[in-house]
Amino acid sequence: MKYNEVLSKLKKTEPILDDPEGLTDRIMQRVEQSSVGVGRIIALRISGMMSGVAASALICLLAYETLKYPVPPVDNDPICKPLWAMPDAKPYPQITGLDFREKEKIIKTAVRNKEAQRARKEQINASFIVRDKIIKSY
Repeated sequence: MKYNEVLSKLKKTEPILDDPEGLTDRIMQRVEQSSVGVGRIIALRISGMMSGVAASALICLLAYETLKYPVPPVDNDPICKPLWAMPDAKPYPQITGLDFREKEKIIKTAVRNKEAQRARKEQINASFIVRDKIIKSY
């Protein structure tokens, strides 16, 4: 009951403005700010469309490159073959009938040997590079 009475009194009374000119100025400033925001929204939409077009062009370019220059099959290209398919690669020994610790020892030694062999190859390559630099400096 009281709620309805208070609501009806509020509806009947007119608001009292302390500064009607200042209120008008504030309203106009807000309208101007919202019109500037519309320009920002349009700029964001345009930049979004441009980035979408650029992404589509990039996807088309990548698809064209993929279709025009396919990857050669692994069988014909020795560079693309995995290590186990190389003729000079030595496979790890077959391990059967051993417990876990023995298998682990065998695998660790094989991995260490491979790493040592790779380190030796890198050292040889580095020495050739140093020799080339020394020769070119003279």
